[in-house]
Amino acid sequence: MLNRSLSIILFFVLILVSHINAYVILRPTPSFDPNAISPSIASPTEAPHLQRKRIVKRANVQETLSLYQDWAKDCSDDNEDDQGGDVARNQNLRQLWQTVTVYCGNNHVKTITKTRTETAVATETVSSGHDDDDDVKCDDQCWSDYLWHTYGYGISVAQGFTGITCILIGLYFMIFGYRYFRPTLGLVGFVFFALMVWVGLVNNEPVYGYPHTEIVYICVSIGLGILGGILFMFFYPLGLYFVGALAGLFFAVYIMSWQESLVIQIKVARICFIIGVGVLFIIFVILFESYVIIFSTSFTGAYLFILGLDFFAHTGFINALLLIFDGNPNHYNAYIMNRPVIVMLAFVVVLTLFSAGGQYYWNLIKEKRWFGVNAVKEEAKPPAEK
Repeated sequence: MLNRSLSIILFFVLILVSHINAYVILRPTPSFDPNAISPSIASPTEAPHLQRKRIVKRANVQETLSLYQDWAKDCSDDNEDDQGGDVARNQNLRQLWQTVTVYCGNNHVKTITKTRTETAVATETVSSGHDDDDDVKCDDQCWSDYLWHTYGYGISVAQGFTGITCILIGLYFMIFGYRYFRPTLGLVGFVFFALMVWVGLVNNEPVYGYPHTEIVYICVSIGLGILGGILFMFFYPLGLYFVGALAGLFFAVYIMSWQESLVIQIKVARICFIIGVGVLFIIFVILFESYVIIFSTSFTGAYLFILGLDFFAHTGFINALLLIFDGNPNHYNAYIMNRPVIVMLAFVVVLTLFSAGGQYYWNLIKEKRWFGVNAVKEEAKPPAEK
């Protein structure tokens, strides 16, 4: 009996020792192998917009503008020459040397070494939920960096090509949009498909862009846009309603463009508003076909014309479109209004009125022509003489 009791006690002692060994005694860590790859060491330097404050997307225009200025300075200046002087003048501050990779657009990447102090890092935190967009402060340098972030330096080949294409399509819609049936449906399909393809590409663009970014955007958008144009030309009962839907889409964007950060600032509400206006225009096409087609082609042409002109004038007009449709978490877009943007918005109305008036007079009053395939009445022949 005694031996059995001792065996049980010894068994519990062994269990207790094993638990102490497992949870209390610290095991030595293995030596570091310099040839082994450590994930923390091998991870590449993130882009500045990933290192910096995680701005709540489009929640604060002022912080986004400050981000533009920082990026523009990194891409245009050689900061390494100034850092030595900063170190000499600020010996009492703890210097933080950091190598960052800055993406300057057009697949151009610049690696620089920057000196950051505790104060500089502390100022990069996100503001506490207060929206200061109603009082945006942007001086001349801020405006210059804002336009640099939108268009880059000068006019690129892609911008020139896109601008000319939008201007030519806009002129066609304003002058001949109602007069010619199938070409109008073809261009509506081209614009709609190209726009949707661009939205898909820009929302899925990686951090450093696609390989040959401009070629990808232009070729893929044009290729699928042509396919959409061909489909709408042959399936014209469907394409007819998309004349109104496309105009409703641009009309919704135009309405939201009359305020900085857009009239509707909730993303879901924007989508619902755009879809609702598009459906409303489709209903108007069903009820008042000819009159709505005239307005739709006129407004779509006017908007595309001004949009194409903005690729050359660089007023910031396109940023409203970017802010609405670009939901890429790697992109930071802002839309601010000034006099050139207001002038561009006003000219959309002026061109729409001129185009609608001209198309109405020429097609409905003078030629009595309705939109679609117009059958020409055969003249009655005089009865044959007996």
